Amino acid sequence: MIDLPLDLNTQDETGLPWTFLDDAPDPSRIVQGAWIIVGGRYAQAVAQVVSIESLPQGELVHVRPLPGPVSDHAHLLSRNGA
Repeated sequence: MIDLPLDLNTQDETGLPWTFLDDAPDPSRIVQGAWIIVGGRYAQAVAQVVSIESLPQGELVHVRPLPGPVSDHAHLLSRNGA
């Protein structure tokens, strides 16, 4: 399950991928420092939430994805029964 859908190739001046918090199926999982699964249908990664910034358009989330498949970093994810 993807915690935060985003285009892994979309980066802003920070050099990090970003999207808006309201894109998350469960926004309560998206907190600074959390390890989550990001991406889309064809490409996913484990990423750490770097920042959440309030803007007039909504809550902007920056993440730092790890290289490699999700399975390589699954130990970082806290799924609480998932």
